[in-house]
Amino acid sequence: MMPSLPKTPRWMVAVIIIVTLPVFQFPMLLASAPDLSSVKALVWAYPFYCIVAAYLAWQCYPQRKALAWVLLALMVMSHLAMWLLVTTPLSM
Repeated sequence: MMPSLPKTPRWMVAVIIIVTLPVFQFPMLLASAPDLSSVKALVWAYPFYCIVAAYLAWQCYPQRKALAWVLLALMVMSHLAMWLLVTTPLSM
């Protein structure tokens, strides 16, 4: 029988939830996104990416703590990238 893995600590679960909270601004992001199909596609993919990254950070923390922190850092950078994408005027 295989030994059970240690669980993710509650403080890390709280950090993951806090880092994931900006996803709830998705409707506002979608409303303020420029009318380009590529921008809309990225904005629609954004919540799915954040949910998957949060789940993977939660799953991998007991064995690979550094990977969980890297996933959270990438998620924070994706939040910033989405805000820059929808708020920066596009010049053509």
